Amino acid sequence: MKLGAMGIEIGDGEFGAAGRLVLRGVGVVPGALTERVLFGDLPFAVRNVLQKALQRVVGGPRAIRVRFTAGPLAGWDFDCLTSERYFVLGANYEQSVTDTLARLVRAGDVVYDVGAHAGYSALVFARLSGDGHVYAFEPSPGTFERLRGNVELNRARVTPINAGAWDAEGRLRLAEKGTESRVLADGVSADVPVSDVRLLRLDDFAYRDGHPPADVLKIDVEGLGVRVLTGAREMLASARPRVLLEVHDPIEQRDALDILRRHGYTTHALESARRYPFHVLARPATAAFRARPDARLSA
Repeated sequence: MKLGAMGIEIGDGEFGAAGRLVLRGVGVVPGALTERVLFGDLPFAVRNVLQKALQRVVGGPRAIRVRFTAGPLAGWDFDCLTSERYFVLGANYEQSVTDTLARLVRAGDVVYDVGAHAGYSALVFARLSGDGHVYAFEPSPGTFERLRGNVELNRARVTPINAGAWDAEGRLRLAEKGTESRVLADGVSADVPVSDVRLLRLDDFAYRDGHPPADVLKIDVEGLGVRVLTGAREMLASARPRVLLEVHDPIEQRDALDILRRHGYTTHALESARRYPFHVLARPATAAFRARPDARLSA
């Protein structure tokens, strides 16, 4: 069953008659409108009711394999859940971001995808970078298996790394809640599954362990981007990657952008900065910055 406006194709036998009828209806609605109604402009309580109603009709939340028929992943398959935006929005998922990536990523680029989740962005990077390479960092053990599965499904030039990028090596506890997973302080309990995850510094990954440094660095770590950037100061100073950062709160916005600007980057928001989260694109401001002897200490 092809869902044109969603840019995906799914097996006809995956859903009952009611589910197919509703999905065909959603499949003719412009993606931007679907996103605003289910994930954007309406009050949370209203959106929650609509999302749950959709899941009841389609028999979810449950696992589903989609084939993209449009967008940056056209012709590739993706395993997701019916409750996730990957499925509901299809090829329209984070449209403004993927449009930017098409201009940001060049053939042959090395991309570090920090906070790769199930692998959608890593696959987009793989398509755009061609004979380059993507390193996809995902700390959650369960989500990492989904990431690895989607990479193998498409034989993409992606190396999945089961670790979180941080400002120091070590381990921490992660409260597992999909894209809303959060770090737990010592002694704090949670009402969701908790995983013990590995941490690494991107500078160590590149300059100690011998992997090529990033040409493009994407960070989406639920408000902890400062930790990632602090562990990548040498890379910011010498490799000068283009950076795409998802900002989740005012503190992350202030501190992360301060690090980038201290390293000679110019920044601008891709969406309105009046509502979180939003994306920030950062580029090296001048080539002259590379020659500063104290550049790696400036943050």
